[in-house]
Amino acid sequence: MNTNTTAVERKKAVNKNNRLEQFQDCPTRTTVQVIDGCRYIVHSHFVGEKDLDEVMNRLAVNAAMNETETA
Repeated sequence: MNTNTTAVERKKAVNKNNRLEQFQDCPTRTTVQVIDGCRYIVHSHFVGEKDLDEVMNRLAVNAAMNETETA
């Protein structure tokens, strides 16, 4: 067992543990994504920090802009 951890590694571990505790009751989803033949496991934690109205508006504007560029 290697006990020679740097201060940065210790700080990352503490931050990760704090986040896990903070969001433990939030809904999660795990998916597998394959990109260029590499398999990635993605853990999504839904913490409710996004403004759904703003996100939907931005997506609609982007879709409209893409449609007018290709027309």
